[in-house]
Amino acid sequence: MIKRFTKRNISSLTLTAVLIGCISSCVPIFIPGKQTVSFTTTSKDATVFVDNEQVGKGKRLSSKIEKTGSKQIIIKNDGYKDHYKVLLPERRVYAYYPLMIIDAFFIYPLMFDPLVKEKTFTYPKENRLVLKDQYYNKTEKEKYIDFEGVKLNVENKERDINWYDINHSENLDDNILEAEKDREKEQAREQAKDEKRSLKNKKKVLLDEVSKKIVYENTKLAENIYKTLNKIGYIDTVNQIFLDNNNTLALAGVITKYSTYKISAKGIQGQPTGTGYATYSYAKAKIYITWYIKNSYGEKIDSIEDESYSGEFANSFIETKGYDPMYGDAAENSLNKLMKTPLFLKYIKIDSNFKINDPILAITKPSNIVTNAEDATNSSVIIKRKDKGHGSGFVISNDGYIITNFHVIADEFNNKTAEIKAILSNGDEVSVKVVRYNKMRDIALLKVENTFEKAFFLSSEKTFKKLMDVYAVGTPKSLELGQSVSIGILSNERKRNNNNLLQLNMSINSGNSGGPLFDKMGVLHGIVTSKLVGQSTEGVAFAIPSYLVQDYLNLKIQ
Repeated sequence: MIKRFTKRNISSLTLTAVLIGCISSCVPIFIPGKQTVSFTTTSKDATVFVDNEQVGKGKRLSSKIEKTGSKQIIIKNDGYKDHYKVLLPERRVYAYYPLMIIDAFFIYPLMFDPLVKEKTFTYPKENRLVLKDQYYNKTEKEKYIDFEGVKLNVENKERDINWYDINHSENLDDNILEAEKDREKEQAREQAKDEKRSLKNKKKVLLDEVSKKIVYENTKLAENIYKTLNKIGYIDTVNQIFLDNNNTLALAGVITKYSTYKISAKGIQGQPTGTGYATYSYAKAKIYITWYIKNSYGEKIDSIEDESYSGEFANSFIETKGYDPMYGDAAENSLNKLMKTPLFLKYIKIDSNFKINDPILAITKPSNIVTNAEDATNSSVIIKRKDKGHGSGFVISNDGYIITNFHVIADEFNNKTAEIKAILSNGDEVSVKVVRYNKMRDIALLKVENTFEKAFFLSSEKTFKKLMDVYAVGTPKSLELGQSVSIGILSNERKRNNNNLLQLNMSINSGNSGGPLFDKMGVLHGIVTSKLVGQSTEGVAFAIPSYLVQDYLNLKIQ
């Protein structure tokens, strides 16, 4: 029997369809767009930000979070490094599945679901935020840091720059290590193939190797490091004049390798990339860095190799600010580790011993001393370095003892001196022996096998007066300008960082270092050592008082 559809039947069916369609298409209505999330911190002073909005301060916080995918969490606390975490969607809400079964009968809701699927995931209800990286603040017994920057020096970009796709899990660290081991095995196989090819065409491989290098003298990561050092007191923004080996340590970083990890939430890995995919993933980085600890002369005292991870960075954060903050965070984590190592703590301490251990050395007083500017130029020398650098010096004995600054002869490495020669006033180039030096005082004693008609008398008595006219002999800028004479005024004697310096109002340039400072009678008063440079700065230079040199180098003029 065929049942006829009456208006009443049609109305009932229509109403039923509308109700089912309404229920199925109301997935975004039945599932709330916000979720209450709790945060537990390790400090009552910790402030938590979610996507740049402050959600509260203290050990226990909760907030309603809009469900729009991965959220960037930043925890700030005075005395600690900013901590970066990601609030990641972890699973579907239970109501999603029955509603999607109903949706299966209707095309529109199925089409609409991808646009609202963010709401169907939930965040972890409880989130523990641990602040680990407490800053190491400078003490009065420690040196300041002259931060030289972070250099990128990648030998092989195909081997040393890596990107990984990783599944988010409780064993994330293990997953990362496993992925790195697999990549290393793959790279080893490729290297073996390259070595075979190199035997066939060595020249081509060498050219290829050059093209694989990436070198940047400085990177934006330096900004993070500088801000951190400034925040914890290691950058002296007030006193930029009297920075020396007594109160300043230099620090430089070189990144040789780095990795970036794209980490996807559970159930998302393997889905097609495109709209919404980045919502369920985040990134973190790892850098391989060598820190070079140097003294104020640029000599490498020591080095420490380190591998450090960054925090977690949501894709929304990266899309806005790029990857630099992530790599910078890794560099900052590495710095924080470095500053707590016994090696760094050893070198950062201010050394209270300014004496050298060399025994007293007797030097014969010149039989014929400098008495005017012409004598002074004839008794001055150019210190020529093998690396094409140069400085100045002057003779203090007729048998060839010479005084100069230590920084004139400093080498790239600690406990070594540069290969040097001395160019005499007549143009002769002679070999030089480094006799002794005092790094803390920036002074050095050299010896050449030559007889000089006249020499400066190195007195242990203070002979200068304020505002007296003084002269300097040196080699500013170029070897071609050897034995140049400049004139100025001796302003005052300054005492800073256990060092005495004479302040000069005169023209001093690179290459003048180590040259004599004397008056019109040829009386020696100092050793030219430095000058101030910068915008709107002219004619401010410094010299080491000569009356202190005998004590600094354990000399006895007799």
